[in-house]
Amino acid sequence: MESDIEELRKFLENKISNLRKELELYEYLLSILESGYMPSIKGTKGTLDYIKNKRGEVIAEILYTPPLLKIILKGRQNISKIYITALSKILDSEKILSKIDYDIAIDKDELREITIKEVNNDILYNKIKAGIQSILERATSQ
Repeated sequence: MESDIEELRKFLENKISNLRKELELYEYLLSILESGYMPSIKGTKGTLDYIKNKRGEVIAEILYTPPLLKIILKGRQNISKIYITALSKILDSEKILSKIDYDIAIDKDELREITIKEVNNDILYNKIKAGIQSILERATSQ
């Protein structure tokens, strides 16, 4: 009887120890989340990435599932025609060079979404992302 109690005590102590470790892990993950860290998430079927402004706020999500690339803007982003023209020029040059197709969705002077088709490699993806990110950072910092 006493050995059963001893085994039960060891089991419970071990269980409590494991739960404390698990709690520490969850507290650590929560602290990372609360600090504002937003990692890029890569999966086998696609990529989720973010574009942030100079203040560190997320202004757009990038969903990349080859060959489709979607840039979805967060909140209301009133972007002047100059920046829309710059976006179009970048995408037009890539349309000629890399044979992509694109669509810029604008609703009442608010940029909503950019859809780009035929982005078939990471080099092209990074090139397009860098150009669009540069323009969106400038356009939303005003």
